[in-house]
Amino acid sequence: MSTYVQPVLPTDGRIGHLTQEQTVKLQQMWARLYDIFDGNVPFDQTAPSSFKGQPREDETGGAAPAQKTGWFGRRAPSESASAPVAPRFTGADLYKCFWKLTMMDHPDLILLKFLRARKWVLDDVMKMFLNALKWRIVERLDELIELSDQELDAKYPKFIQQMKVGKGYLRGADPLNRPMSVVNTRLHHKSDQPAETIHRFTLYTMECGRMVLPPGAETVIVIFDLSDFGLDNMDWGFVRLFVQCFESYYPETLGVCVVHRAPFVFWGLWKLIQPLLDPVVASKFVFTRNNAELHKVVPRERLPIIHYEGLDDWKYQYVPATEGENDHMKDTETKERLLEERHGLEARFDEVTRAWVKSPDGKDAPERDSIAKELREQYARLGPYVRAVSLYQRWGVAVNGQVNWTYNVSSENKS
Repeated sequence: MSTYVQPVLPTDGRIGHLTQEQTVKLQQMWARLYDIFDGNVPFDQTAPSSFKGQPREDETGGAAPAQKTGWFGRRAPSESASAPVAPRFTGADLYKCFWKLTMMDHPDLILLKFLRARKWVLDDVMKMFLNALKWRIVERLDELIELSDQELDAKYPKFIQQMKVGKGYLRGADPLNRPMSVVNTRLHHKSDQPAETIHRFTLYTMECGRMVLPPGAETVIVIFDLSDFGLDNMDWGFVRLFVQCFESYYPETLGVCVVHRAPFVFWGLWKLIQPLLDPVVASKFVFTRNNAELHKVVPRERLPIIHYEGLDDWKYQYVPATEGENDHMKDTETKERLLEERHGLEARFDEVTRAWVKSPDGKDAPERDSIAKELREQYARLGPYVRAVSLYQRWGVAVNGQVNWTYNVSSENKS
């Protein structure tokens, strides 16, 4: 097993633990963002650097998305007059995207992740953050949380099938409250579904992961279960997306990535993957050869009996949608009222933040924190009107803004 020491949650560069220098950097980032949001300064309005010009439904009159192919990612577009034009963005577009991104998070938490990821070098931070906002717009991440399981399945064939087989899911949290994401690689065969479906399902799981982060937790654990893994289970497109997400679009989110029971064939692939990883991301990888080693990373009480010899009497099961579970989304009157309430809170936060960035001592910070708390509480009320019910809500895990994992551990299991 790779050397693994149970971590202590870091506090440096995080809300409530900022140095004066870090506070100034945060203020400067807010000031730059408002200049861009307000349209006062120019910025790179072209599509994010990873955008390859693949056609989308709104650009092709409903045509299917271009297939991703090639050895490692999406095929570059051909040089033809019919190739889609990469979109351009305005400050208003990014402002709207930013507030949708925050959801239940303190807005500072989002910015601080990018500041830490780029070592507080503001020019690098701004480039990374703006690229991430543009990427979220291009990828239409709002769609993934607004559409029901059935709607996603109709748009992306075999989407529900990914959930039915348990290819990837969120289950439980470690003692530091970091949610755990399990990826069962043996269940994945690239030819079983369109490439776009697995791409969207991966992003869907990333967004669901944000909803099961309790207050105070910023990172997740990913367990790649490589039991019975073979070359036909390998998908370079998925690997590329996974790496990009944690390096560029969800920075400072990966707590640890456990590669469990890697067979001999994997190590040749690892020699190709490892050089592609950012050193910080690469340092998060831990390799466990058996369940006993996995128990050193995640306590047995948090792991299911089946597969991992844990103590939790739990088995993955997809719970299908029920009729009427998304009826709240049809109540446009209540939805608009809650959205207006939300925008009012956003405006209040903007107002005190614009004043705070001009204050060298950060004296208005407590008021900002108070409004951020109101934003979290308000999103719990707004959520049912703007988010379709997910599997995790049907499990009773993410309900009314609360995260509640239950573990079926009995004295018999421990014996």
